[in-house]
Amino acid sequence: MSTSLRRHGPSKGDLKQEAILDTAERLLAVKPLAEIGIEELAAGAAISRSSFYFYFESKQAMLRALVARVSDVLHAEVDSWRRDGDARQEIRRGIQAAARMWREHGAVLHATRSVEASQEIKEFVAGRTSRLVEVAVAIIDKTRADGLAPAGPPSAEALGAMLVEMTEHCLAMAHARNPTTIDDELVDTLVTVWTRGIFAADGSRTSE
Repeated sequence: MSTSLRRHGPSKGDLKQEAILDTAERLLAVKPLAEIGIEELAAGAAISRSSFYFYFESKQAMLRALVARVSDVLHAEVDSWRRDGDARQEIRRGIQAAARMWREHGAVLHATRSVEASQEIKEFVAGRTSRLVEVAVAIIDKTRADGLAPAGPPSAEALGAMLVEMTEHCLAMAHARNPTTIDDELVDTLVTVWTRGIFAADGSRTSE
């Protein structure tokens, strides 16, 4: 007896929710969240205004889902890495991934940093950032344990947090000026700051 297997794709509701998020990201590229109306978001997903609230209780809830969708891609990539390889390569891959996220989704990330973003969203973003700091600390700890980098000070936690925050600030400022400035030169500069910060003792330069 043969059995017919049916492949199930996203539900109609899932597709509508994604359509709302796609519309929101497109609109955020040209105006702030406060100027985006529910009617515009609903129209982009081909639903009624009242139907919007079936998927999201507010624009803030929608923004939270949007930033989660954007950052999930980065975190999935970071979490997939095995931190037993070359630390310099891991640093470069991480910065390249962050730069790509800002180039492709900078409008969403800027929205989470604006005064319009709720405290809940800011705390959500802070939590996501802390995961990146944990990865940086793991890299620093391993290089120190292997004798490839000085033990500090600063502590691995302080150095990791500073490097991640510096990178996010630089990418945000570059995107605000012009997304095209998030290029290979900026990535190379950030990689240099990371490697010198981790591998150099007391600010002295080490060969790469």
